[in-house]
Parts: sequence; C-alpha cells; structure tokens
Amino acid sequence: MESKKSWEDLISRAIEVEKIVCRTCKIYNQKVRTSRDDANMKCCCGRLVRRHSFDGTCLSLNANNNNAEITNAPKEFKRTHSSTVPVTVYGALKSNGSIGCKYIRIDHQLPMAPIYELLVNDCGDTKPGLILSIYGGAKYFTMTEKLEKEIIRGIIDAAATSNAWILTTGVNNGVSKLIGEGISHYRLLKANPNKIVCIGLTKWGTINESTRFELKHTTKVSIK
Repeated sequence: MESKKSWEDLISRAIEVEKIVCRTCKIYNQKVRTSRDDANMKCCCGRLVRRHSFDGTCLSLNANNNNAEITNAPKEFKRTHSSTVPVTVYGALKSNGSIGCKYIRIDHQLPMAPIYELLVNDCGDTKPGLILSIYGGAKYFTMTEKLEKEIIRGIIDAAATSNAWILTTGVNNGVSKLIGEGISHYRLLKANPNKIVCIGLTKWGTINESTRFELKHTTKVSIK
C-alpha cells in the first residue's frame, strides 16, 4: 500500500518537521578551477575536484584562491571534511511511463528514526513485517546459475508473503543486481503480484557521473 501523499510532499514534511539534511564534501568548492591537464583529478572523497557542489569556504586554502595547483588537500577523507547542506536531490525516476525508483540524497549521519518514518509514510503507514539485509558480493560474487535462481526466488517469495523490506547496495552488480532482476521477474510472472519494497543504500560518491547528473536534473523542485 502506497501513501496518498506524493514522495515530494513527504520529503518536504521530513525537512520541515524532522530537519533532515544532506551532507557534502567541503575539501573543494564550486569556485575551484583545475587546469585542462588536471580535469579528471579526484578528491579523496571519490568525486572529481571540478564536480564539487559545496558553495562555502573549503578546506584547501589554495582552492579558495582559485589556484589550480591544490597542495593543501588531505589524502584521506574524514568526517570533518564534510558539511551539512539543504536537501536538493530527490524525486522519482520514470520507468516505461510509470513512476519507478524513488530517491533522495541525505546525510548518512542522520538518526535512523526520521528516515524510517519517511519510508513508513511512503508505504501508506505500513511497517515492515520483516527486514532482509542483502549485502556483499559486489566484486567477487560467483555462484552457479541454478543456485542463484533458488536463493533469489526464496528471498523474493519471503519478501512478498511477509510484507518485508529488502535492503541492498542499490548498485547494478553482484547480489544487488540479482535481487533487482528477481523482483522484475516476480512482477512479470505473477498475475497479481504483492508490492515488494526494495531499498538501495549507497554512498553518493560510488554512483557514476552520468547517474548523478540524471538524479540532480530529474529533481523538479528545490526545497528551501
């Protein structure tokens, strides 16, 4: 059962009432200009230096002076290298003309309670009967095809019959990819499929550039 309120309305309420925020790297900011030879230079947070969206005072002194030769940048990313910012990346991607994946970029250091409440509200105030956390195997996931099908079928059937939430990395490889394919097959094969809630939790820096671009530009409204 889905909420009668839109995903965007639920996020607006979560921002206003629960004070949910986003978090971004502040080692570099929007003013940084790199040379053509250093266009693909990466920050220790995993993103390209030129792709940083932070608009405050950054940690690299030379970067604040728009100097392309950045020497004060840390080599290892730490919590102190980030800052909270307003939530501006959220929405729902369309799949074959219908609403598909809903998404939001938020601070990973937020308490779990407001995030859980947001998800429950989106599910029509229905709490999960079971939570299945399916992680690992992104790089070295090897299994026979028969065993893969049996395991994935078991997970999907368990989720469908017990009102479960499935938690994955949300990336398109390893066991996470198999879970996504299993849900798609379930919906195609079942005449009246039950609603399966699958939640992908991943770091913003692990998403490729093209996907980040799509998510940013699919966002229709900027919540202040």
